[in-house]
Amino acid sequence: MNSLAGKSVLVTGGHKRLGRAIALHLARHGADIVISWRRDPDQAQETLALLHQTGVRASAFACDLTASAQIEALVANAVAFLGRLDGVVASAASFVPTGVDATSLAQLPMIMAANATGPLQLALAASTQLTRCGDGRLVLVGDMAGTRPLRGYLGHSMAKAALHNAVMGLAAELAPSIVVNCVAPGAVLRPVEHSEEQWRKLVARNPLGALALRDEQLPIAAVAAAVEFFLACPPYITGQTLHVDGGRTAVW
Repeated sequence: MNSLAGKSVLVTGGHKRLGRAIALHLARHGADIVISWRRDPDQAQETLALLHQTGVRASAFACDLTASAQIEALVANAVAFLGRLDGVVASAASFVPTGVDATSLAQLPMIMAANATGPLQLALAASTQLTRCGDGRLVLVGDMAGTRPLRGYLGHSMAKAALHNAVMGLAAELAPSIVVNCVAPGAVLRPVEHSEEQWRKLVARNPLGALALRDEQLPIAAVAAAVEFFLACPPYITGQTLHVDGGRTAVW
């Protein structure tokens, strides 16, 4: 169970929702954890309490991943607390609806920064520390939308497609010191703007949707397990995107 014992991992957006699930899963498998948060200090403290219950060292730092200086500070704070950095999980993201209109076009720079250029800057900011550890792991959390665009979320889909492409580029550029991979969830956690009925209809479209409807924690646990795999797998696996979507991308 302690596949990550002795490892130190930074999880951005690890204070809530899917990021929290990932951080807790990694802690249960032995990793010391630093999480970042942007707007929810209370949720960050709640998550810290849960992390401490697993017996690992854990801390939280505020960071806006659209601000370069804050990204540099986050990495420095993580290293100062943990003493080293073996892995980075870029989980923080935005999920902003955008149509095909001028108003939505104006949102694109912010959406790209939150979902593509921010994680890229984080990867570069952490690269020295990840190289120093001797087996650095970088896991970017993408999205099924990066492969199959979501209607009404053009900007988000574009940004995630760019992120998926960055995984391959970073894997080539940072080899052999750092292994870079991506986990791309599909419908695993209900967006706040979706009703229960909307969510059930969406999940039911997946080949394995019936399993997810019986156990709503199953898709979330699958994403966390995929992140753990990339943090602990043999270092010959790099530049890959693993879709965790109940088979949705396999359906025409």
